Amino acid sequence: MSTAPVLAPYVRAAPPYQPPYDDELPPANLRLVVADTDELPFETQRGAVPDLAMAALFPLRRRLPDPTPWARQFIQAALEALSGRRPVAQLQRWTTPAVLAGIQHARRAEPGISQPVIVVKSIHVCEPADAVAEVCAVVSRPDADGPRFRAVAARLEGRSGQWRCVTLQVG
Repeated sequence: MSTAPVLAPYVRAAPPYQPPYDDELPPANLRLVVADTDELPFETQRGAVPDLAMAALFPLRRRLPDPTPWARQFIQAALEALSGRRPVAQLQRWTTPAVLAGIQHARRAEPGISQPVIVVKSIHVCEPADAVAEVCAVVSRPDADGPRFRAVAARLEGRSGQWRCVTLQVG
């Protein structure tokens, strides 16, 4: 036990405050600056439903890498896995189990068999919501009659600071 005297709570008067005159208003171009949520000095409750207004202040997208180069590399890797040039297990950390199973099921060749190189020709990314990216790509592979082109669509969602493919469709 401490022997220090206990101070009684007291009320202090508020300092006088006058609103600013019209010519003293702050500039209109001021913006809200929010600290990174990873560095908050308190823990959040597990299972708590986040307040939607607060969620808007802490966007997940700014903690994610640019989706365009990531999507290009992922689509290249997924098509290599589909053609047998790459083990499907290498995609495990970037996909959901359903996408991984779909790639495994649609795999066209056994590993080690020589397959033509598939090249991502163009890629377009749209971000319809925070931490969501929808990707469409045009890919080509060489053929006896010339290059063959196909379309690829994917939906990426940001989770734990990285993108994960939750849907993949190859046309």
